Amino acid sequence: MNQPRIMYKPNNIVSALFRSPILWGGLATAVFYALIRKGLIAGEFVERYFASHPVEYVATAMFLVALAALAIKLVDLSTQTAALGKFNFDRGPDGQHTVEDCEPLLQQLAQAPPRLQDGYLIRRLREVLEYVWRKGDADSLDEELRHLADVDAYRSHDSYALVRIIIWAIPILGFLGTVIGITLAVAKLSPQQIETSITEVTAGLGVAFDTTALSLGLSMVLMFAMYLTSRIETRLVADVDAKVSAEMVGRFEHFGGNDGGGQLALLRRMTDRVVQSSEQLVAGQAELWKSTIDEAHQRWQSLSGEAAEQLQRTFCNSLDSALNNALDRHTAAISGQQEQLIRQGEILLKVVEATGQIRQLETALNENLSALAGSNDFSKTVLSLSAAINLLTARLDDGDQRTARVDLSGDQHRETAA
Repeated sequence: MNQPRIMYKPNNIVSALFRSPILWGGLATAVFYALIRKGLIAGEFVERYFASHPVEYVATAMFLVALAALAIKLVDLSTQTAALGKFNFDRGPDGQHTVEDCEPLLQQLAQAPPRLQDGYLIRRLREVLEYVWRKGDADSLDEELRHLADVDAYRSHDSYALVRIIIWAIPILGFLGTVIGITLAVAKLSPQQIETSITEVTAGLGVAFDTTALSLGLSMVLMFAMYLTSRIETRLVADVDAKVSAEMVGRFEHFGGNDGGGQLALLRRMTDRVVQSSEQLVAGQAELWKSTIDEAHQRWQSLSGEAAEQLQRTFCNSLDSALNNALDRHTAAISGQQEQLIRQGEILLKVVEATGQIRQLETALNENLSALAGSNDFSKTVLSLSAAINLLTARLDDGDQRTARVDLSGDQHRETAA
């Protein structure tokens, strides 16, 4: 069976650095000796036991590192103890939960605050659920709970490794200071200058005894602090054992051992798994078919759209060509009609001009006739005109072939003979 899809992520580097006792112990050492140098922490006792020899500096720094580790652990234990009664699973009916219920429970654990993810309760519950998920049943859950309890007990013991090493190392460091002090005292002992050498020997022995006293005192403080912290952690681990047993024991269905009922239950479980696998296979196949059909439908829509665009472009090109040809023909016809209209307009203009000349001639003739009609010699004029007409008639009859032409193009009415 595959691993459940949980969302838990281990603490990152920043969180691990923030919980580092070496970091906080180093800062505490720097602040402590800075206060001594500035005189805020002063006194013969402080100068003698904490700032008179390099061994005392090292022993104090190691003590503060161990004290920081215990302080960090106390804060963590208090946080886990406060959250112990606030976290509960949805119980539901006992003995009816299946293996598939492990995944939502693991997701519920993953939603716990990050500071509790590495705590005893959340880690123990997560390990139990992962065990049931991997194994596929909860038949051996009691054995797994005892195993995980032993693992947490070993883990609790190992968490004090740094503190135990420092408790062991500080007295050795004090003995090293004693050896250094005695060595300095013996080196400064001189038979020739007994009074001066006794003073220097006494100072060297003082350093030796002071470093030993400081290291033993610091070790005792750390031992009592570690004892109190370990008692609090042991009580917390016992409470976690009871909490996990209350949450996990009896929750999942039990299939029995190797008797007949157990075999039937095992067969039923195998059948359920086959049915579940078949359902998953059918669901996967249906999803595959659905994705194939959707892809084919999208492909058909894409091809239909491309064909429609191609048909539209072809139709538009054909229509543009036909319209351009028709427009060219109509433009040529309109141009010809325009030329005809221009010529007809010129002819009409000439006719209008000729009509104007005729009207001028008619006006002049009427004026002449009016002038003749008003004179007293009108009868004589008529006779003269008659004689002239007869003369013209006689000339026309002479046998000469002549033609008369009237020209209306000028301003006067002329008659020419050819």
